[in-house]
Amino acid sequence: MDQPSSKPLVLVLEDEAIIALNLQDELQDSGYTVAGPFTTCGAAFQWLETATPDLAILDATLKDGPCREIALELSRREVPFLIYSGHRDDHPNLAEFHHNVWIEKPAAPNVLVRACRQLHVGCD
Repeated sequence: MDQPSSKPLVLVLEDEAIIALNLQDELQDSGYTVAGPFTTCGAAFQWLETATPDLAILDATLKDGPCREIALELSRREVPFLIYSGHRDDHPNLAEFHHNVWIEKPAAPNVLVRACRQLHVGCD
């Protein structure tokens, strides 16, 4: 019998498969439910049409371009998110989100899980 999940739901946008799978595993092992990982902004927007996460991890740029519109939508919904990027040149694409936590790749998945915990605690 399925019980409703009380686990926080994390939206993950990451287009590098190994990073996405490692992050998904680490988040699930740490008590989170994962939406995604999504490799395109288009797929993430489609998911957002019917759901809202508790928090999110965004790669700054996915296969179909920068995640700026996703970041704006999450901000409109007051969903806390962090940006996980390996490219310093991504900062201008998301300049208005300089106040968000930025974690530079590569980083151990547990670093991201810790940051998620801090984001989630901050929204309680």
